[in-house]
Amino acid sequence: MPQLLPERKKLPVPDNDFSLPQIFASIGGGLAGAAVFAVVTKGTSAGTLFAFLAPLPIMIVALGFGLRHGATSALIATGLLSIWPNPVFGFIYAFLIAVPALAAAYAAAGAPWRGRDLVASRAPAWAILAAGAALAAAISIAVSAAAIRFGGLDEALNPLRARAFLAIEDLIRTQELGDKLDPNQLSGLVVYALPATLGALALLSHALNLWGAGLLARASDALPRPWPDIAEEFVLPRAVAALFLLACAVAFMGDLAGALALVFAEILGLALAMQGLAVAHALLRGSRAGGVALTIVYIVIGLFAWPIVLFTVVGVADAAFSFRSRKRAAQARRG
Repeated sequence: MPQLLPERKKLPVPDNDFSLPQIFASIGGGLAGAAVFAVVTKGTSAGTLFAFLAPLPIMIVALGFGLRHGATSALIATGLLSIWPNPVFGFIYAFLIAVPALAAAYAAAGAPWRGRDLVASRAPAWAILAAGAALAAAISIAVSAAAIRFGGLDEALNPLRARAFLAIEDLIRTQELGDKLDPNQLSGLVVYALPATLGALALLSHALNLWGAGLLARASDALPRPWPDIAEEFVLPRAVAALFLLACAVAFMGDLAGALALVFAEILGLALAMQGLAVAHALLRGSRAGGVALTIVYIVIGLFAWPIVLFTVVGVADAAFSFRSRKRAAQARRG
């Protein structure tokens, strides 16, 4: 079993205190969050990558100054983005950025409730699971609402499919791929998987930003809990692996049920891949070539992306066989 964390430290500034530094932090976090996400309106790839940092200001305020102040920053950013560019933009920010970011920060801070922490151990895993659940719910509701509004999933996705068809057809022509690819079939697959892929990318963004916000809060001595041993404590509930396998099976049904199942499959699959990477860190800890091996792993994943699926498999296997617990038991016997 993972080692329990020590008792939660008292925040440097009480969460329910509204001193000038906290007020300025809340306002600054809201302004920064809105400004970072608004870069998406530029329509450039650089702007989209920059918007990847949109959860960071909220998480910094939530972890460093208190969860209520993080929520205040989220409300400020949502309000500003609803005024400009438009209310839809603010709505997207609220449910894809603000709510998952606050859910992750809440779990990472121990999920405090009435003077006690609901999360005493495995905080990193619960934080990712909280953000993933919020994202899966938001995207599923949006896809379902669009399908109801347009009379079916295919009708809702047709405008996107037409654009994807033109882009893929142009790519096939310029790359001289000939008859190797069917643009009509490929565009359908791409658009069908688009909501699920968006959810997985959003979860990756929240995970990296939570890690960065935690480092910044720890550097300023404002982190409410001791820094966790992520390699040992990132252990998802075993039910997550079962739900992932079930979602993968339902995803092949197609239509609305399949699309929603694919959203859950990709989000849970990425969470399990993070568990697989945690297993790799834990098993390679202390070995001479461990650092080099992990560096190569991350470079390969960054270049090709698809090898992350291998670590999803490791995460599912770890749910069944608890590799890290076995390693600790073996070390205890040798000791």
